[in-house]
Amino acid sequence: MIRRRSPAPTDRAGDADRERTADLLADAHAAGYLTTEELDPRLETALAARTHGELGPLIADLPSSWRAERSRRRVADDRRQEARASLVSHIGSYLRLMALLVAIWLVLGVTVDAWYPWPVWPALGFGIGLAAHVRRAYGDTARTPA
Repeated sequence: MIRRRSPAPTDRAGDADRERTADLLADAHAAGYLTTEELDPRLETALAARTHGELGPLIADLPSSWRAERSRRRVADDRRQEARASLVSHIGSYLRLMALLVAIWLVLGVTVDAWYPWPVWPALGFGIGLAAHVRRAYGDTARTPA
């Protein structure tokens, strides 16, 4: 895993940094860590911040365990979204390969009378990988990958 260095307090904050901080503050409000009276001025400050030094104090009093869990959930959600996006391609590859193998099996069955259902074995092997992909995309959402 690549670790990003923390920006220096004097480094300029970009729109993405301000939005990330505003999202974190909104989530903290939704989780009950901030009241509406605390949220509004912090959001104004976050959206007007020019440096990382102005953003840091806005979230410094939020529980670090909550922020870490929120970060883990976001990473897990991102991985699940990536798995879902590539699942269609994986299913398409599986179906095309199985169609090709069944066609070969039918040709062999008709021409040399070899009717042993051998395409079942590659279907099972490839199917195990496909099942793992489906589980990664739609499986246990309560579990966070390590």
